[in-house]
Amino acid sequence: MKTKEEKKKIIEELIQLFEKSKKVFFICLLNINSEIQNSLRNQIKKAGGAFKVVKKNLLRLANKNLDLEKNEFKVPLGVIFDFNDLNNIEIFKMLTEFNKTKNLILIAALVGNRTLTPEEIIYIGQLPPREILVQKYNSLLKSLLGKLVFTLKNPLIKLNLVVNNIKKK
Repeated sequence: MKTKEEKKKIIEELIQLFEKSKKVFFICLLNINSEIQNSLRNQIKKAGGAFKVVKKNLLRLANKNLDLEKNEFKVPLGVIFDFNDLNNIEIFKMLTEFNKTKNLILIAALVGNRTLTPEEIIYIGQLPPREILVQKYNSLLKSLLGKLVFTLKNPLIKLNLVVNNIKKK
């Protein structure tokens, strides 16, 4: 059992982690053995995040905005703090992969002021890399511009055909 001072230190550390992190993920630790947990912890650290296993009471004290009374939070929790920009979805991809291969149960994520469901986390994790999305967007814009140019040229082409037909007569 931890002393009051140790718990205060943990709460202070959690407050700092909540302030520094751009995204916070909550996972269920029921199906996770220590080997999977260590693998997850190492990969998260490489991706620029932190993984903590903390009691719900300490979490509640560290962040008053958390609603830990929901049914999803009635299980042992692991908390993942992501310090990267909101554009960086590396940890989303990692959690999606662990969800597929190791049966990791995702509970929720806090991104800015928004709470994401497990389905939304998986959807974001399955998005292609940013470069591919930019290429698709650029090709879409290019094709739309080509269609616009053709549409604008079309009346001129028809007018030219009519004038040529009149000239021939």
